[in-house]
Amino acid sequence: MTLTRRHVGELGFRNVVFSYTRRPQGTDGELPSYLRYSSIPSAWEARYREMNYQNHCPIYRASLRGGTLPLIWQKVWDRVGMTATQQRMQDEAASHGITNGICIPIEETNGDRYGIGISTDLADAESARLIDVHLPLLFYMTHHLYAVMADRYVDGVVPEKINPLTARELDCLHWVAIGKSTWEISEIHGISENTVKFHIRNIRSKLNVPTRAAAVAKAFQLGLIGF
Repeated sequence: MTLTRRHVGELGFRNVVFSYTRRPQGTDGELPSYLRYSSIPSAWEARYREMNYQNHCPIYRASLRGGTLPLIWQKVWDRVGMTATQQRMQDEAASHGITNGICIPIEETNGDRYGIGISTDLADAESARLIDVHLPLLFYMTHHLYAVMADRYVDGVVPEKINPLTARELDCLHWVAIGKSTWEISEIHGISENTVKFHIRNIRSKLNVPTRAAAVAKAFQLGLIGF
């Protein structure tokens, strides 16, 4: 968490929140309890819990609905009719330097849900620009944090042995980690897109993960690549 906060701070953001919810059964009504680690000021964390703001937060609720697309806070708020409680929550959060941000939802195959939030004290337009510029890097940084936190605080899994990646696979994984597309990687190496896809399939198979993002997260966790 400390390392991720330092990295996002270098990009212009302020705080990081990690949440874990065990197999939520629905997103209507009272939401289930969840595990939460945060670099947000403790006074706001205490207030958030005291006022049960999780049940009034459309971003947390949206993160439980499945999917892996980033949730831009302002866009989520724009889709809801804000209640008096939600307005108070926003005002109190702003007083602690939390005005805008992004949440990356992550869903495991067993139904468990994670959400990694990164916040800023910037106004809407400047926050939107900052998120747009750094979105690919934020996506993979949050998946790295998920891999580390899930292993340390949720799973407690003993590190597994994997088949070693080749030099070309590691190189492809590096470019994926910084947000390059299949086409861009093929152009960098002068190879076909099908060849890049072949390498990425091998990477996912060796790391035993279903997606590119999960491959990057696991590679960070195993120390195969770094920021």
